[in-house]
Amino acid sequence: MLCRIFLLLVVAALPFCSAARAQEAPLRLGIAPFNSPTSLFHAHRPLIQYLEKSLGRPVRLYTSADHAAFLNDSLDKRFDILITPPHFGVLCLDYDYVPLARYKAPFTFIFVVRADSSLKNSRDLRGKRIAFPDYASFFTQAGIQKLAKNGMKAGADYQMLIRPSHAAAMASVVAHDADAAVTNFGPLNLLHHDPRSYLRVIETRGLDMGDHALPHLMMLADGRLDGALIERIRKAFQSFPATEEGKAFFAASGYEGYVPISQQDITTMRPYVEILRQQPFFKAPASAQEPS
Repeated sequence: MLCRIFLLLVVAALPFCSAARAQEAPLRLGIAPFNSPTSLFHAHRPLIQYLEKSLGRPVRLYTSADHAAFLNDSLDKRFDILITPPHFGVLCLDYDYVPLARYKAPFTFIFVVRADSSLKNSRDLRGKRIAFPDYASFFTQAGIQKLAKNGMKAGADYQMLIRPSHAAAMASVVAHDADAAVTNFGPLNLLHHDPRSYLRVIETRGLDMGDHALPHLMMLADGRLDGALIERIRKAFQSFPATEEGKAFFAASGYEGYVPISQQDITTMRPYVEILRQQPFFKAPASAQEPS
């Protein structure tokens, strides 16, 4: 239901397409629900408009109710283009998605508290209420691991509050329902309003896997699309950062631009893909063959 409501929002907000462009089926751009649908659309509107201009056809923005639903919607091929967490992205590569690019910035997780909070670092979170994105989010597991290194276990040393998105986790802090939230700089920077007036970062942690940093959000295309179209989509992503709109988008988000998805990126994420496959929310597509 969320996807349908969001689609109506996008259709109403985008400029009318020309008659010639309207004859082509819109491309479905699926973005992981790390923020609210309104915030996702507001932040990505310049990209959507640039893709429309570059590809000469409509582009519609979709999301899902939570990360687990987004993963299964992606595997069910409900989207033509994905902007997805890296562990989801590598799993989707096993089901006929094609790599386009990923964000260049390092993937980090952060703890945020209210601006007037006395909490100073993650060690101060003992006995506190901590909001996490839903269980399918990589950052939930990263936050749990970080707190475990500080000798804290969920349910015993802190109260774990699961929320459907990064934005919802941060909103819990603002509303005093939680003392802190686990998130990352992308969702924080892309909030509708400047978060610095009501949220404060108390700790930043890089997610390094051996000698290779964890890859950021990935852009993928459905492998069933025409090969020439996929190449045009790839070139559109590559050229977007050099535009005035692209420069503003990357300055606001902190994503720094795009780089190719490397084999090392894929290898780095494989252990987390295998964890995903064991989760109760994972549903392999009925029409797809399991990868060898």
